[in-house]
Amino acid sequence: MSISKPSLSLSQWWVVIVTFVGIITTAYLFRHETQTSVSILVPKQDLPAYHSIRPGDLVEKTYSTRNLPSNTFRNPQEIIGRYTLIQSPKEKPLTEKQLSSKVDPDILANTLAVGITATPATTLGDSLKAGDIVDIMLVTTTKAESSPSLIAFSNILILDVKAESQANSSSTSVVVIALPLKHRQEFISKSFGATLLFTRKL
Repeated sequence: MSISKPSLSLSQWWVVIVTFVGIITTAYLFRHETQTSVSILVPKQDLPAYHSIRPGDLVEKTYSTRNLPSNTFRNPQEIIGRYTLIQSPKEKPLTEKQLSSKVDPDILANTLAVGITATPATTLGDSLKAGDIVDIMLVTTTKAESSPSLIAFSNILILDVKAESQANSSSTSVVVIALPLKHRQEFISKSFGATLLFTRKL
């Protein structure tokens, strides 16, 4: 007596085929995702604007390359030595729009960010930009003085220049500087009511 082998119905064959294709597709996508992933350095915690980035601020995370902006910094050498221009969220890739150009870390040491309202007449015709090194002149006049007094603050780093929209025709901007802590009290006390000028060596 012969025993007939059980045969699969058409619907069962479709289940087998679909399952097999699904397994192959999943394996391919997993392999493809693994091969197109990259490890980059991202902020360990939220970083405020104008924060000088140090190695301890960063942590390594793995991301799919298809989810990374095209201008993402991937190497630590590209990040260290820059400062943030805007708040940078925790564990998010850092891009060119978020960071400054590289600056000498000694210039940023022991400084604080100070915003100054300025006009084209005092900012070299709106030619100032982040990364510039300037001298700031404060022109003060008192009733007891027959001529204006000049107070100079040398080698000041421009952190950022932000345009302000005004209802009138006169355009103003906010110039953010890295003011050395040792000059904080003098700058605040002398700048009130003074005319401020930015100068830059040619």
